[in-house]
Amino acid sequence: MIALVAKGTGATKPTARERQKLLQQQIVDAILQRKLTAGSPLPPEHELMEELGAGRNSIREAIKALDAVGIVEVQHGFGTFVSNDALTPMVRALTFRGRLSLFDNGREALELVDVRQALETGLIPFVVATISDDELELVRVAAEGIEAASRGGSSIAVWDQQFHAALFAPLGNELLSGLLDVFWQVYNNISVSLDGVAPVAGKDLCELADAHTALFEAVKCRDAVAAVNLMTAHFDGIRGRVEKWARQLESQAAVESQAH
Repeated sequence: MIALVAKGTGATKPTARERQKLLQQQIVDAILQRKLTAGSPLPPEHELMEELGAGRNSIREAIKALDAVGIVEVQHGFGTFVSNDALTPMVRALTFRGRLSLFDNGREALELVDVRQALETGLIPFVVATISDDELELVRVAAEGIEAASRGGSSIAVWDQQFHAALFAPLGNELLSGLLDVFWQVYNNISVSLDGVAPVAGKDLCELADAHTALFEAVKCRDAVAAVNLMTAHFDGIRGRVEKWARQLESQAAVESQAH
């Protein structure tokens, strides 16, 4: 067991927060020492209490904190398990920060777009070089889904997510695919706020569908330069929506300031 109080003269007793952080780390260490894998059940609560020398409430608080950051997953009525989905908390946190930033010049929302753009434009040449005909077919189906939804005035979100997932799946990196999907989900969540000022509908929606089709064609033709340029333009459009929101908010603030 790790000592919670330092020994010797002048030792400082750790705060409640420090003790809780240490307990969380002890539980993580217990998972690693037992070589548990994703989906494995954690030791029973009473066993953790005895092993770590902590009370029931402290153990439960630590488990709750680890659940919040995606290290473990509490399934009520079944137990606590090693999580196999560490990225969901990241979606929630980045969505909150991105939407919050819209009320303060949108800087963090734009940074999220920059990160996603850097990843996707940087990786698209590798996709062009490795994608198979069968994998291209999945991208084509998604592109046609976007086209049909946009012409019918429906949401393209599901097809758009499928398009980007299918596009980068050929790289065979599950963590990368997960991170790309995180940034897609975060922007999709932020766009709910943007719709009030810079909605994507009508002509814009059709142009967006055409852009996805053009990107598919560039990848199909193994034209990496065209694919990079089209992907860059795609994110310039996304960035423009965030910047339009920021300008609108700044304008409203100026009007309100003059009114007072």
